Amino acid sequence: MIPEEQKKALDSWQASARYWDKYRALIAQIFAPLTSGLVDEARIKVGQRVLDIGGGTGEPALTIASIVGPTGSVVYTDPVAGMVETTQAEAASRGLTNINFTQCSADDLPFADHTFDVAVGRLSAMFFVDPAVAVREALRVIREDGIVSFVVWGPKEANPFFSAVTDVID
Repeated sequence: MIPEEQKKALDSWQASARYWDKYRALIAQIFAPLTSGLVDEARIKVGQRVLDIGGGTGEPALTIASIVGPTGSVVYTDPVAGMVETTQAEAASRGLTNINFTQCSADDLPFADHTFDVAVGRLSAMFFVDPAVAVREALRVIREDGIVSFVVWGPKEANPFFSAVTDVID
């Protein structure tokens, strides 16, 4: 059973999914430097199997799918059905065939041990119910010499972009 606070947060994300989708291009542009830095830090390259944990509007998964090419693959995950659905539609509209979608929580990844070369998350780790469990899960599903890389921010008070949005939703 999902704790009430977590259910409320997931419901808020579900309600806002269509708006995040509507402004997908603007959001991608605003956060492009973070995506670029994450890709560089994780050393993502052609042919790799990459896991995007808490992919939200689809970045960095959509960008990474282009980088890893047809010999690589990306698995996008998010606990919010609306985010998964809109990102799946965006990937289809871009003709991306090397990306798969799984609705799941970061603290319970439904993948076998050592499945991926890289696991990433852009601005998702701050929302993990139990960050320590989620990081252990990420480490479990990457190969022994794989890379886990997250882009995060500090407390919401220090991030007016996000706190302005969540204050309105709340």
